Order: sequence, then C-alpha cells, then structure tokens
Amino acid sequence: MFKKTLIAAAVATLASSVAMADVSVSGQVKTYFVTTDATSAGNDGKDWAPVTDTAIDFKASEDLGNGLTAFAQITIDTDVDTDTTATADTAVASTGTIEKDSKLGLKGGFGTLVMGRMETLSEGAVSSMMDDGGALESPLITGFARYDAIAYVSPTVNGLHAAIAGTTNGDAITTTDKDGDGMFQHIDFVVAYDNGPLSVKVARADIDAADNSTANYDVTTIAASYKIGALKVSAMNVEKDFDDTTADLGDDIYRLDYTMGNNSILLGHRSHDAGTGGTSNDLTSLKLTHKLSARTAAWVGVRDVESGADQTHFGMIHKF
Repeated sequence: MFKKTLIAAAVATLASSVAMADVSVSGQVKTYFVTTDATSAGNDGKDWAPVTDTAIDFKASEDLGNGLTAFAQITIDTDVDTDTTATADTAVASTGTIEKDSKLGLKGGFGTLVMGRMETLSEGAVSSMMDDGGALESPLITGFARYDAIAYVSPTVNGLHAAIAGTTNGDAITTTDKDGDGMFQHIDFVVAYDNGPLSVKVARADIDAADNSTANYDVTTIAASYKIGALKVSAMNVEKDFDDTTADLGDDIYRLDYTMGNNSILLGHRSHDAGTGGTSNDLTSLKLTHKLSARTAAWVGVRDVESGADQTHFGMIHKF
C-alpha cells in the first residue's frame, strides 16, 4: 500500500512539474520536386530533383513575476537534397545543411532583450514577402541570414515598434587596431508598422566584412504590403551599397497573393540590378496552393527566369 501511494505521489509530482513548465515543440516537414531547364547549349538541365526542408522548434518560458518572463528557443532547420542547379546529368547532391538558432532572453514592459544565435532582424522583418521556396528571396538579405548577437525589441505602440541588434566575431586586438572593431562588428536596425491591412518595414544592416576592409557594405530594405479583402499586394526594395568602388546591387520584389477558400494564388516578380558589368537575373513566379487542412498544404508552381534556367516545382508541407 505504501509503495502504491509513493508511486502515485511521484507520478502526480512529475505531472505537476510538466504542467507548470511552459514548453512547446513545433515544426514543419516540407518536401518538393523541382526541374530546371538547360541554361546553355549542351546542358541537359536537371531532372526532378528532390528538396526536403525539415524544421523543429523548441520553446520554453518561465514567469519570473513582476511582469518579467524568461524565455529560450532552439531551432534546428535541415535542408536535404538542395542541389537544384542546372548541371548536366549529375547526381543530386545531398548537402544536409543544418542551421541552428539558440537564444535566451527576457521580456516585460520594457520590451524584449535577447542574446544568442538568431535570424537577422533584416531578414526576419521581410521573410513573409520572400516565401516562395526561395524563388523570390533577395540574396542581398539572405547572404547574412544568421548571426550571434544581442538584440533589443521595443514594445509595440499603436502598431509601431523598433528593434536593434549588434554582433561581434571576437576580432583580435592588434597594435594597429587597439580596440578591435569595438563591441559590435555588425549593426542591424528595423522599424516596423503593422496596423490592420497595412504593414510597412524599414531595415538597415551595417556589415563589416573584415577589419579595416574596403569590402564592408550596408544593406537597406524597405517593404510594404496592403490587404484588400482576399487580395494582398506587396512590394520590397533592397539596396546593397559597398564602401569601396564595387558596383552597388539592388533587388525589387513585387507580389500579389489572392485567397479563395482553401486555395491561394501567388504571382511574384523579382528584378535584380547586378551593378555595372554584372548580369541581371530577373524572374517571375506563379504558384498555386491548396490547403488540405489547417496544417497541411500542397502546391504546384512555375518560374520564368531571365537566364533561361526556368523551373517547374510541386510539393507538400505539413506543420505540427
């Protein structure tokens, strides 16, 4: 009898501890196939290449009292079989790229303070505009997709908030650079306004590629979207300005999203300015998506690429 009581008490204590702990696990599994047309004479392009993107997100939080909450997040994002380039009759590469986020922070009436490895503020602010299996992404932003940083996010007031992040790579202090680059080597700043159907984001990233390097650059992003019933109209401009004489780069992205019940249509266009002497690579994307449930969807799409490497793709995604 005593043993049964002890076991019951232990189970009750464990259940109570689990119930008190605010821990969640979520993620997604996305798999699709893409074929790429030939880009030059003698190039057979790529047959149906598989791409699998699996993400698992662990979140935990603790109420510290007095309106203060501690939180932690670990994200594991794995891209498998990501070789979709138009190469001639070569095997599909299984790269198994793993991107990890690990951050810890405090939030309260003052806003949110977070540190660790995380998605850049610039990309996070406009990621929803670039969601098309990579076709509408701006490499000018995704080129510095993650960093180890300390970030602060202000409270939201009437739909308006700001965020700033700083990161350092621990550069050495030398006789010619006695204080390294200071505490922060990269600075990322975002101002966002979200109110009803209107959303406006302005981001600026100051990237120091190396100590005293003329290859340092700034990336400025301006994005806006407006929803009218079932139609959402979005536009984004990205400018990459180098400190030296390297030609500046730019991307303009436009998209229309229209929802009809469980079906949605995306029509997007990316115009790329490759600078003086560069080769632009504009593309237009059309994607049809059908929601099988609240968490599962299937899609088919085509991309018309100026370089000639046109693509057709189809796939499914399940979120949990």
